[in-house]
Amino acid sequence: MQLLIIFAAILVAVNATTDEEHWLEFQRTENKAYSDPSEKVRRFGVFQNNLRIIEKHNARYHQGLESYFLGVTSFADWTDEEYLDLLNFQDDEIPALNESFHVFAEDLKVADSKDWVVEGAVLPVQNQGKCQSCWAFSVNGALEGQNVIVNKVRIPLSEQQLVDCFHKTCSKGSQRNKALDYIKSNGLQADSSYPYVAKYTHCQYDSKEVILRMKGYKRLSPNEEELKKAVGTLGPISVGINARDLKLYQGGIFNPANCPTNTNHAVLAVGYGTSASGMKYWLLKNTYGVKWGEDGYLRLIRDADNKCGVATRMYYAFLK
Repeated sequence: MQLLIIFAAILVAVNATTDEEHWLEFQRTENKAYSDPSEKVRRFGVFQNNLRIIEKHNARYHQGLESYFLGVTSFADWTDEEYLDLLNFQDDEIPALNESFHVFAEDLKVADSKDWVVEGAVLPVQNQGKCQSCWAFSVNGALEGQNVIVNKVRIPLSEQQLVDCFHKTCSKGSQRNKALDYIKSNGLQADSSYPYVAKYTHCQYDSKEVILRMKGYKRLSPNEEELKKAVGTLGPISVGINARDLKLYQGGIFNPANCPTNTNHAVLAVGYGTSASGMKYWLLKNTYGVKWGEDGYLRLIRDADNKCGVATRMYYAFLK
């Protein structure tokens, strides 16, 4: 009995050492700093709790019971409540008066797979930071894609212009259709002339610096087949998803047992395909930086009753 107690004590010490090593590596790679020792201790406790979640889930993944795995992301020292607050975004489900729907022909055939990243129509992954600006990256991503496809120009557009001059706050994400209305009226500057700083400052819009104007936009009819036709023929599409369980996502095809269809995060649909095991997926560009997910991207299960609301509210913009 005493030997079992000693063994258990050693096992606890080993786990604690492993947690500490993970913790030190996390602080180094994420450049984390804490305001005081008590805050650091609290964050370490949160980090350890997230490590246990990762371990438990990944054990199921290695048993073939899950199609995706978790890892230590930049949110590994965040509580669920803090992460959900970052997702404080929800599109208005009532269409605007000037919002029109686009419906593709029923017999339209598209390729079995599509990847606009490979085709060069998707610009590098960015990090929204603590600003609730996912909506700005999502609509700009759709426009950047059109700029490549139509004009053969790869220029990052300014999300900060939308935060400062349209939404005028970094909290409570904006509705994408209203952001597109603003862009239609004012155009967009390049990120190089109005760079992203992940916080609200004040509007510095300069019409002389505008490098892209759009003719209009349309909302897609809400079903996955329409999304496939849009991504397969038009380019990257602005979509919303429910991202409540993506805090620690690191790879694989995201297919949680329960994922609501109400959207709380905006991303960019940039492709679709089928895995080697036969699982269909959407390829989505996120705004959590390249260390999150699959180099900043998420693969979400496709044709699964609108899992996570990916087809609930979708927009594409056109330049001509």
